[in-house]
Amino acid sequence: MCTPFRVLLAALLDQTGQRQNGRETTMLSTRKSALAGSLVLGAGLLLAPTVPTAAADTRDAQACPGDPYYTVERIKTTYEPIGSTAGKRNAASSTSRLTYALATTVSKATAWSVELGGSMEFAVATVEAKAGVEVTKSVERGRTVTNWMDVPGGKYGYTTPKIQRSTYVIEKWMDKPNCSPKFMGNMGTLKAITAYPFFSECVSTGPCTPKP
Repeated sequence: MCTPFRVLLAALLDQTGQRQNGRETTMLSTRKSALAGSLVLGAGLLLAPTVPTAAADTRDAQACPGDPYYTVERIKTTYEPIGSTAGKRNAASSTSRLTYALATTVSKATAWSVELGGSMEFAVATVEAKAGVEVTKSVERGRTVTNWMDVPGGKYGYTTPKIQRSTYVIEKWMDKPNCSPKFMGNMGTLKAITAYPFFSECVSTGPCTPKP
């Protein structure tokens, strides 16, 4: 435990007070005053509270991380035939279900046209996740696909095997520090097979063209 400053001061005064010489007494008194002042000053320095310095926070409370992200825009949807049109007449007097076994005669594939970058796998995964569709990468010829139609009595039913192709643009974006979006460009365009097989149909009293 530290000795109080008053006790130290009293001890010093007692030792110096034993000397009788006036001059020495005067000089010692002066020294005692100086010593007492030094002790008081030292105590003040030791006991002075430390005031913490607040560091200025220069960070923007609304700052965004600036990581890139992607959006998907569907441009158009088309239908492409992958086999020949087949037609049948329902000879019955009531509606009947007619079945068609159709052979594919051409091959089709999903196509990726890259601009900023990214692989086919990246494009397919992004479109499936953002657009909520299932992408078929390729369709081979020589396959048999089956369709059925309910055709009224005395009428014809025609059907054509096709694929549904949807075209998507994958856009790249990035947030500015103030969180406003910044368009960085197009990653590319995916012409995806989004339905296979797809069957166009028509019902008529004679030959007709299946749609779409």
